[in-house]
Amino acid sequence: MRILFLHHTFPGPFRYLAARLGMLPDTEVVFLSERSRRDVRIPGVRQVTVSGIQPVAVADRTERELMQLLRYGSRFANALLKLRQDGFEPDIVYAHPRWGCSFFVQDVFPEAFHAVYAEWYYTKGSNYTFFTHGAPRPGVEFAQSRIRNLSQLNALAECQLAVTSTKWQRAQYPAPLAERIHVVHEGVDTDFFSPKAGERFRIEGCDLSAAKELVTFSGRGLEPFRGFPQFYRSLPRLLAARPECHVLIMASERQGGDESVSLEGLRREVPVDPRRVHFVGFRPYEEYRRLLRASTVHVYFTAPFALSAGLFESMSCGCLLVSSDTEPVREVVRHGENGFLCDFWDHDMLADMTAELLARAPAMDSVRAAARERILEAYNLNVQIPRHMDVLLSAYADWKRRHPGDAASR
Repeated sequence: MRILFLHHTFPGPFRYLAARLGMLPDTEVVFLSERSRRDVRIPGVRQVTVSGIQPVAVADRTERELMQLLRYGSRFANALLKLRQDGFEPDIVYAHPRWGCSFFVQDVFPEAFHAVYAEWYYTKGSNYTFFTHGAPRPGVEFAQSRIRNLSQLNALAECQLAVTSTKWQRAQYPAPLAERIHVVHEGVDTDFFSPKAGERFRIEGCDLSAAKELVTFSGRGLEPFRGFPQFYRSLPRLLAARPECHVLIMASERQGGDESVSLEGLRREVPVDPRRVHFVGFRPYEEYRRLLRASTVHVYFTAPFALSAGLFESMSCGCLLVSSDTEPVREVVRHGENGFLCDFWDHDMLADMTAELLARAPAMDSVRAAARERILEAYNLNVQIPRHMDVLLSAYADWKRRHPGDAASR
């Protein structure tokens, strides 16, 4: 069997599934992407990189979005044609359609079984008006989101299987599409992301092993969608309340694109003691895990959007969690049971809640344990990956039985 994964960045949400499929006998797995992580290598998975995709230089955001989608689609299509010319014809294509990577894949490989990772469908609901506090926005502002949905609609129209990670994500899709989407979370490596008593944070250039209290925040970038401005604005009040507290932020200032905030602007607006607030940038998994294990209180915020892996990984490490009281988070976090929920917009509330939890941290072992138990029960990689494989391979087998002509043509 031959399996092809398509995603803007290797390995994306397919990391563990691709690894497990790559271990199967007589199975060839190829992963086509534009970007890759240098610290991630997957045995049994051959990486192919699409290079030379330049940003579209157009002022209008909607036109730029459409042209960029088509540019990605055409560049990936050329790479797919090259794979075909080289003799690789997949039995299964599993694609993330968001950036247009899979826009023409059903034309290049029409005989294959096509699965789609349906991550996010843009609506005019709470996710769209969240930053206007529910106030309506001009209709033209949705144009860019409609283009983003276009690549998904193209993929979902002809696919044989669609999968998403949470019930909240599935609920964003139009009802006729949502009915077809399976909810299967990609899973958390609970053996790797596990608690370790007494862990201290020390890496090259940042030694916080002597910190008595450590508040942590991590993410891809300094994104408003992930609540970074609210977190940063909470720091003066928090630091004043807990004079022995240090804050550790692991996020890149250069990721997140147009959605990132200016750290320099925030620093001018919100002066904090640089001796107690530490930035270490985006780091490898080992150092990221060290942050989670050393954390006294970990902060995870998100607007109504797809949950990032950070929520699940922090809970798997048994972090004492303060998270935003938003719809996607409430699917996982129960206030006072396995974490604590805070108003996304109230940075004073965030500061006070974090300070209170720092003071009560020694008595919070049951909450930490419940956080990890929640992940072990519902999001454990050792359960989710076999389940994901079963959904994928069973759907493929059923499709192949119904389409013997396609199978014979291979």
